[in-house]
Amino acid sequence: MTLQKLESYTNKEIIKEEAEILTTILEDIAKNLVSPETFDKILELKKLSVSKDYLKLDQIVKELSNEEMTVISRYFAILPLLINISEDVDLAFEINHQNNVGQDYLGKLSSTIRQVAETENAQEILEHLNVVPVLTAHPTQVQRKTMLDLTTHIHSLLRQHRDVKAGLMNETKWYNNLRRNIEIMMQTDMIREKKLKVTNEITNVMEYYNSSFLQAVPNLMLEYKRLAKEQGIELQQPKPITMGMWIGGDRDGNPFVTAETLKRSATIQSEVVLNYYIQKISSLYRNFSLSTNLSKTSQAVEEMAARSSDTSVFREKEPYRRAFHYIQSSWSKPC
Repeated sequence: MTLQKLESYTNKEIIKEEAEILTTILEDIAKNLVSPETFDKILELKKLSVSKDYLKLDQIVKELSNEEMTVISRYFAILPLLINISEDVDLAFEINHQNNVGQDYLGKLSSTIRQVAETENAQEILEHLNVVPVLTAHPTQVQRKTMLDLTTHIHSLLRQHRDVKAGLMNETKWYNNLRRNIEIMMQTDMIREKKLKVTNEITNVMEYYNSSFLQAVPNLMLEYKRLAKEQGIELQQPKPITMGMWIGGDRDGNPFVTAETLKRSATIQSEVVLNYYIQKISSLYRNFSLSTNLSKTSQAVEEMAARSSDTSVFREKEPYRRAFHYIQSSWSKPC
């Protein structure tokens, strides 16, 4: 059986609808930023591109002033970016839908593990499988964190579009919020004028951890073990994915990469992971309000709670919160 490749999937109807919305917004913004003559050139270039009249298109481009080129190039850089965001949102919806209805598709984790489970050495394969994505500096050199943040905001708003269409969200507020983010994007520098230092690259690339990897990787690990267990395979210490880091540690002749940058890279990565743990412990502290009046507590939790310096009378019967307080206090002590 041939499985569908979802990367090439698009819901043409909704993509077309959102592309029209995004194009209308961007055109209106551009119209307010440039002269009527320059805006007419944007529309003319679009028509020539569609009709593939490249000779006339080339002639118009050659006659553009530097000021016109700046605005027009931004328009034609941001428009496909916005449509790509719409396509990404649509793909995410389709993946969620097919996962929820139990539909197979090419690359689906559960289907892959099920196929591996049929082999003689399935346990060994799943236990030792390890994929290592390596982060490099290149994505951060061409796209600023500011642009990434705006892209994320627009992505979230387009995810709400289906709720807007269903009448579950106010359309005017949604539209104005979408327009505001696109207008800010249109007037934000897309690239840096100054060359990044290695330390800047290290800090910038770690934002991918905060926005994605720190949540996604642990979830993948848990799902991987759960799906294997469904096939009767009890995995011990699988590591299906291990994040790699090139920035600050590459030894390809870059004169700005030294032992100090390597140390800095390792330190920043450690800080990001530790801060994530601290946030999670704080969240657990807030959520685990279990009382000894209504639940039983293990001896290990009681012992940890007894070490806590939280002596508030309001925490006397909340051992989990006192235990988490002890963990927080331990982490805040200097090494």
